[in-house]
Amino acid sequence: MTSAGRTIVFCEPPYLFWDRGRDRLRQGEETIPGMGVLMLAAVARQRGYRVHLLDAKAQGTALDDVCARIIALRPDYLCLSATTISVTNAARIAARVKAALPGVGTIVGGAHVSAIPERTLDACGSLDYGIAGEGEVALFALLERLADGRPVDDVPGAVWRRDGRAVANPRAPYIDDLDALPTPAWDLLPDFPHRFQPSLFGYPRTPVATLITSRGCPFSCVFCDRSTSGRKGRLHGVETVVGLCADLVGRGARHVIFLDDLFTVRQRRVVELCEALLAAGLRFSWSCNSHPNLLDQPTLRLMHRAGCWQIAYGIESGSQRVLDTVKREVRIPRMRETLRLTRAAGIRTKGYLMLGHPTETRESLGETEAFLRVAELDLCQITKFTPYPGTPAYPTIAQHGAFSEDWERMNAMQFVFVPHGLTVAELETAFERCYRAFYTRPDVLWGVAKLMVGEPRFIGRMAGSAAVYLAAKMRRSESRESAPAAPAH
Repeated sequence: MTSAGRTIVFCEPPYLFWDRGRDRLRQGEETIPGMGVLMLAAVARQRGYRVHLLDAKAQGTALDDVCARIIALRPDYLCLSATTISVTNAARIAARVKAALPGVGTIVGGAHVSAIPERTLDACGSLDYGIAGEGEVALFALLERLADGRPVDDVPGAVWRRDGRAVANPRAPYIDDLDALPTPAWDLLPDFPHRFQPSLFGYPRTPVATLITSRGCPFSCVFCDRSTSGRKGRLHGVETVVGLCADLVGRGARHVIFLDDLFTVRQRRVVELCEALLAAGLRFSWSCNSHPNLLDQPTLRLMHRAGCWQIAYGIESGSQRVLDTVKREVRIPRMRETLRLTRAAGIRTKGYLMLGHPTETRESLGETEAFLRVAELDLCQITKFTPYPGTPAYPTIAQHGAFSEDWERMNAMQFVFVPHGLTVAELETAFERCYRAFYTRPDVLWGVAKLMVGEPRFIGRMAGSAAVYLAAKMRRSESRESAPAAPAH
């Protein structure tokens, strides 16, 4: 049977309940479409499928509405792209859709099933199949077998059931020639790119679009999952990237966020790309992620001339002892020098940090707070260490503290892992102290004020975030006050 006339709905499920009072995901969150499903949708159209895309993650759509919209499309296959915090909702959606459309095939892909394929299917009975790893080849090999009624036991990357138990086939080979892939299916997104926004203060102007120009990362940070794309760096060619940027600018984008895990993994390629963007005369600003060890001053200056507005660095901790455990190749003096050089080149700096790492102590929490008082950063985003399946930390995390593996709570904004010697209350206090230490700095406040002047919509988004934060803080305080007193001894 051919794919002609067959319908696929690609869906990214919403996280948790999308109840701001319960899940604490804030008003400043991003509404950026997933590049993975956009690419899969483009490949599906090449292969003759009718394709629909439902980004319930970005829209925060209620499950009832998600299911009703999928059922109305009457797909042959429902393909759900899920992370750890959304995989349970993926299973709920699949169950409701299958109840209404008994013949639909449900398939899950994404980071979570790639990390723990058998456990995912064993826990989620409404999901018929999974794809572990990159899906542009593996998914369609699976669909061809299903359409023809043939066995799937030798389809690379497929996860399936034998006698009711999940079985994971060997992984499909990574896709080396990324330039052979089609243009992401941006046209399936309503009013793209005008409707989408990244996280608060993550852009200087709208409309904003996103792009991934590489896959894989060679570093071995204990908190990063490499289950889907591996460690081998694979890159789109410079000409392809320039063409994709031109496409986005033609659609109205004024700022592009390169979402590569490590955009600067090869410095020579960064130089070539910047030179090509300058030669093309494209007028847009952009931002990217980098590692503190990879860039020098000439490259940074060239990046700025080519439109680079902000670089986000994975800093993770202000404690060298903790970094020696979780990000061994980083030294704080080198990190701070990179931040200084970035600012000197005219590029804003953003830092990603986490609290509650394995081996974290009260002393290291204090070192991170002290670091944030002086670090050469314009913005910082602090999250709560979460040992996701597929990360190097995951298999041995119980050796370092107490871990509550509740997939729906693993959103990096709750302390599901508590290192030995610390309590959740101490970690929450340190979390607030670190944010306060950074965002009460006069230089940081002045920079935020300038951003608000340039993009007035930040004011409303910041007010919404603040309201959610204060409400959550009040609930925690009321909960502590209403808790029964410990019995006297």
